[in-house]
Formats: sequence, C-alpha cells, structure tokens
Amino acid sequence: MTAKEYLSQLITMDNAINRKQQRLMTLRDVAMNTTPNYSGETVQHTRNKNPLENIMTKIIDIDRDIDRDIDELVDFKAEVWEKLDKIADERYKRILWLRYADRKTWRY
Repeated sequence: MTAKEYLSQLITMDNAINRKQQRLMTLRDVAMNTTPNYSGETVQHTRNKNPLENIMTKIIDIDRDIDRDIDELVDFKAEVWEKLDKIADERYKRILWLRYADRKTWRY
C-alpha cells in the first residue's frame, strides 16, 4: 500500500461516517412522520405491524455504527499522526495532515 492509499483511508472512513449520518437524518425525518399503530386488535399478516418500531430500531443500529466508526477513525488518526510525526520536515507533515486528516483541497 502506498502512502497516498494509506492516508486516503482517512477520507474514505470520514465519507462513510458522513453517509451514515445522512441516512440517520433521513430515518429520523421518516420517524417523525410515521404514526405508531395503536390498534388493540392484532391480526396476523405478513405486513409490518409497527413501522415506527422498525424505523427506531434502524436508527439505534445506525447510531451505534456511527459511534463505532468514529472511534475507529479517531484511533486511526492517532496512528497516522504517530507515523507523520516521524517525518523530519514540519512543512511536509503539516501538508499531509491538512490534506488527508483535515480534508483540505490543493486549491486556494
């Protein structure tokens, strides 16, 4: 694996977290517009009996995934920083950190 591929993992991990956060916001919007099933009678059928419950379960699962992914990203950033810290020239170190960890572009 090249240095660029290794450092690009930071961006990939961050993008994955952002996608999950977008999915979470969408599910929360859906949950706010879904009414719970208050019917006292239950009839067995294949259709989902309580869509709000399923949405809330998905929200909890995605929220846990996001927390886990953020923990992994923080750990990986620490690992990357340790490796970048071995670079003697502070300018190179700073450029690499800004580009990959802080996601700055090469443009002004």
